[in-house]
Amino acid sequence: MLQTCSRCRSRRIKCDSRLPACANCAKNDLECTFRDDALQEDIPRSYIQSLNERIENLTSQLALHQSSRGPPQENEPALTSSSAEPSQPIHILIPARPGSDLHLDTSVPSRFTRVVFEALPENDAAASLESIFPEHDILMPSISFADRSQLTPSIVRFLLGRYDRCIRPRYDVLVPELLGHDGASFKKLPEPQRFKILMACAIAATREGYKSPNWKPLGQICRDWANELVTPIISAGDGDTLAAILLLIIYELADPSRGTIWELLDLAARTCLQLGWHQGALAAHIGQGVGENGIITIGVARTCGSDEIRLISVLKDIEGSLHTIFNRPTMLSGCRLPATSEDEPLYDLYSQVADQLYGKGRVYENQGCPFVGEIAELMSLLEGLDTRHPVAKETWLSFLPVCFKHKQCIFCFQEADESEPKGMRALRMRVIATASDLISSVHQVSTNQDGFIPPVIASSRTLISGCSLATGIVKRWTPAPGHAKDLIKCTEVLTLFAPHWKGGHSYLAVWRSIIDLLNLEQTSKNP
Repeated sequence: MLQTCSRCRSRRIKCDSRLPACANCAKNDLECTFRDDALQEDIPRSYIQSLNERIENLTSQLALHQSSRGPPQENEPALTSSSAEPSQPIHILIPARPGSDLHLDTSVPSRFTRVVFEALPENDAAASLESIFPEHDILMPSISFADRSQLTPSIVRFLLGRYDRCIRPRYDVLVPELLGHDGASFKKLPEPQRFKILMACAIAATREGYKSPNWKPLGQICRDWANELVTPIISAGDGDTLAAILLLIIYELADPSRGTIWELLDLAARTCLQLGWHQGALAAHIGQGVGENGIITIGVARTCGSDEIRLISVLKDIEGSLHTIFNRPTMLSGCRLPATSEDEPLYDLYSQVADQLYGKGRVYENQGCPFVGEIAELMSLLEGLDTRHPVAKETWLSFLPVCFKHKQCIFCFQEADESEPKGMRALRMRVIATASDLISSVHQVSTNQDGFIPPVIASSRTLISGCSLATGIVKRWTPAPGHAKDLIKCTEVLTLFAPHWKGGHSYLAVWRSIIDLLNLEQTSKNP
């Protein structure tokens, strides 16, 4: 964590230590610097951010270099659906600030996309992977939506009601009393409450904009209005600070165009540390000790209240759902915050399985058997958990590349008519069934009038599920006619969310290419 900047230190005010400038310096359009004791000079925070961006860029290039085959050899055919590793675009974008796209590692959708293109047969008519991606994302046309005067009390009531019905069941940040405000005098409310109402309206309007585009500009108006109130709330460093940051994060999930979600996640984790919540237990702990002069003292360990538990739970849920998509650590990954929900073992198990398959365990790299060693023990644990949770489904789907690469051995061999529940054939069918189930659940939430799922998460879960089904169809693990509706649902979800985040059109373009090649493959089998 960076130290307090020189200006805030001299004025003896709280510094939020953000990059490239703290909120106080940014507000006054001043260069934000801090004193480096080793160098004995002032260092601009913008320089630190430039170093971080350079590190991310180099890490990205290294990851891309390590995962690529290199240039094709002489007389080798050009890159097609199954002839080579994907080029840079196949590393699906991590939402980041405009102009600083991140490809820190092979994301989960990227890995699944690679598998399905390897499974699809090479065909002269198939387009190269590079030609799949549009040069520029197609932006949703802007729709004129007047100004702040459009935020009438009736609109406020409507949006707060939509937030309460659609967003709050998923991310419980705001208390019901605030969501019941009549909107008539919200401009006279204290700034923290006004900020929360504006952010709730911004999130709800953005969510309504998925199907009615005229709502999206209003969401941006509310977000910009709330931005004028955020600085003192963030600087306060209390419970309202974390609630404000979470609302900003949820808005970024709903509309990732600003690309600040990773910075906000780190800021939220830093706020928890500053508040001492990482030291809080969920139950009171009383201890005795001998103080000065031999006097016995009784100390009560700090406890987390219901509001703190609720906010920490939302923060962990968001970080965990993004971690299952992008291999990008955050400050929260190393924070020892108290356990707040029954879902945390699922996120931990997902991380362990992914590490065994694609990290230190190198099961996928060595084409090892998933029914041997530590990964087999983790699979047994997974079978005993709630398989209805999306993270549990994503954990099962993470076995797809191994199912594709690994040739059956003595530990996993199964005959076609064998009913043994453990074996490669049973695992493949489990992956296919889970993919179909995950597609149906994402499609149901996406099309539900009162449902809410962030575009990035919906698109990623849909793409990896669709790639799993496409691979199963090509490898004849499952018949194609039985999954026609699932493939249509994939197209519908990806089409719905394509205009609403930067990588949406790339996901949709990849999926359409997969469908075209899949139809071509099925046609060749049934002339």
